[in-house]
Amino acid sequence: MNTAIIYRSFFGTTKRYAERLHEAIEADIYRYNRIDELSLLKYDLVILCAGTYLGWISLGGYLRKHWRILESGRVILIVIGAVPANDPWSVRCYEKIPDIIREGIKYFKLPAKIGFRDADKAVKENLAPVIKYIKGVTSPKVARLDKKKTKKRG
Repeated sequence: MNTAIIYRSFFGTTKRYAERLHEAIEADIYRYNRIDELSLLKYDLVILCAGTYLGWISLGGYLRKHWRILESGRVILIVIGAVPANDPWSVRCYEKIPDIIREGIKYFKLPAKIGFRDADKAVKENLAPVIKYIKGVTSPKVARLDKKKTKKRG
């Protein structure tokens, strides 16, 4: 499965997550403004890594702008922020994504405050459920099921 990781990072934490994820799975990695829209078509799985800043997800606009292309494959949105996923601020950020897009993505919220000591270890531990999910959706068995679904649609 062709996979791309696209990230936007202001302070470096989101970039660190994207790089560690890139090391853990077979994927191309791009800063969000370094991949053109047509290049997205070659990927079956696109993983967006974005931070939350003052009540918005940094790649929310990117997701909306490119959704017509992204919706043809699998999309994972990894949001990195200081508050937990169930915090009202996190919920509001997530709910700003249109329903039609939320229905078509897998969403993960990861902590931004990882500290300086053992930061790489914390990043790897936080990414563990994401990596487990990715390995599940990219397994040969799931890929075969996806091909069967595509044939039925066509």
